[in-house]
Amino acid sequence: MSTTSNSLPSADASTEYVPFIIVSAARTGSNMLASSLNSSPEIICFRELFNWLGKFIDYNVEGYDRSSPEDQALRQQDFRSFLRKRIFCPHPKEVRAVGFKMPHDHFSGFEGLLDWLANDTDIRVVHLKRRNQLRMLVSWKYAWMTGSWVEDRKQTLRTKFRLSNAPGALRDPRRAVFRLWRFLRPRRPWQARREPLTLSVEECQAFYEKTERDATYYGNRFREHPELTVYYEDLVSRRRTTLDQVQTFLGAKPRRLDVTTRQQNPEPLRNFLANYDELYEAFKDTPYAAFFD
Repeated sequence: MSTTSNSLPSADASTEYVPFIIVSAARTGSNMLASSLNSSPEIICFRELFNWLGKFIDYNVEGYDRSSPEDQALRQQDFRSFLRKRIFCPHPKEVRAVGFKMPHDHFSGFEGLLDWLANDTDIRVVHLKRRNQLRMLVSWKYAWMTGSWVEDRKQTLRTKFRLSNAPGALRDPRRAVFRLWRFLRPRRPWQARREPLTLSVEECQAFYEKTERDATYYGNRFREHPELTVYYEDLVSRRRTTLDQVQTFLGAKPRRLDVTTRQQNPEPLRNFLANYDELYEAFKDTPYAAFFD
């Protein structure tokens, strides 16, 4: 998709498509789903447009400049105009659905954003969840420890440091040098970067309860919308069927999609938990017993 921050929509552009958002907690496969959908010629799926912790806009769609100061200013000043002018704007007529991923913890960075999205019931909502919340917690811990949130085989040196990043590099060369170092630095073997974790029973319990509260809360906020619930485990074990279901829900023709991300922690859960047996004993007579291998 080729749309620069300063371009005007072409004559064959249209807004006759399905708007959608992917609402999810962290570590539920949202990057896998978003990148897969974006490989369809009928779907444009942006990444984390409202990640208020970053110094860029995570478009991850060809032709969009993530470092555009105009786009960043528009998003900060008026997210409604930003969405209308940059996201839910005219796109080529072959596009049947346009959307982005919206992690739960990003709503808090933009006051009024949740209400605005919840009030627009034309927006279709994909609720992405993960049945095994213990694996979800382990994945979140390792992501914070290693700084590796997604492994995508399509990301290369060229795509990470493309010309569209040049303006940002000129404004902040130290940041550009740091990104280059982080990409090129020697890495230890995959397993060596994942020492076994020790999680307390209380930490696990609190995580399970928060995950369930959040799922209920956002389910209620978007209950008037057309909704589809998708589970991470189905994206992995029933990939073609699940992706076909999502494409149909979005009004696109089901087709085989490119899946370029990879599971980061597919090994048995016991490999990642130093106190696996302790946690198993604590939760064996609870609904959370199913989380253990």
